Amino acid sequence: MKIAVLGPVTKDFITIDGKLSVQIGGIPYYVALALKNLGTETIVPFVTAGREDRGWVSENFGGLAVRQIDVEKTLESMIEYSSSNPDMRKSFIHCYPNTIEPAAKLLEELEGFDHIIFGPLFHDNTPFELFNKLKHKNLTYGNFGLFTYGEAGKFVKKNPENLIRVLPFLKYLFLDRGEAEFVSGQVGVKEPGNFFLSQGLANMIITEGSKGSHLFIGADYFKIPAFTPMRLVDTTGAGDTYLAAFIRATELFMEPEQQGRFAAMVATMSLEKGGAFDSNLTTVLNRLKE
Repeated sequence: MKIAVLGPVTKDFITIDGKLSVQIGGIPYYVALALKNLGTETIVPFVTAGREDRGWVSENFGGLAVRQIDVEKTLESMIEYSSSNPDMRKSFIHCYPNTIEPAAKLLEELEGFDHIIFGPLFHDNTPFELFNKLKHKNLTYGNFGLFTYGEAGKFVKKNPENLIRVLPFLKYLFLDRGEAEFVSGQVGVKEPGNFFLSQGLANMIITEGSKGSHLFIGADYFKIPAFTPMRLVDTTGAGDTYLAAFIRATELFMEPEQQGRFAAMVATMSLEKGGAFDSNLTTVLNRLKE
């Protein structure tokens, strides 16, 4: 499988239990590295970043052939949380224009990929026209970006219709429960899942962290339990890692339940170490056997 991953990268200033580290972030980073380490044939990240960060971006993508789209400045975020309660976070984002325009050269290059994964952080990172021109491809979208705006350093959710209008173009949509409830206006899991399918979406995955995940694959529903990590180090990028592992699993397993279990294990393993997932396929399969 040949996969392209589109979106901005970020400079993340992360403080966990009072200890600061600076690392690269953004959905394309976590997704692309997970796919690479899980043995995907070809992965090319198409990322926006400031021209001055070209070398830094390339160095952090583990040898992948990054296609950088130069913008005014790389997005920067500050995140602070405690390892004892990682779901409660303080965050601040420095927001700059980071739009991937549907230029003819880019669209021509993307024709050579089997699967395209969108990973925007803000509503203007991947415009509607980009989805529209690529709707004949296998498209995956997975996070809050299309309905998120940067206001006073905060992520503000609004205009859920930004996501709803691209649903008929997507093969897979990944959201956490809170995001799914916000966009659908429904409460719970099955109600939002059914809402998205009613809007023309093919397949929906709703994640709930330690409570597991929910697969709506066509008319079929599967509940996937979460695995307990051996230790909890860093939750950053776990959802993106789940998405990447699930897409990889569609090559490895025929049954959606197996695909979901594989993705859940990879996401759990990503919690046990900081940064992007850096284990391998054999280790994941062995953990599943255990």
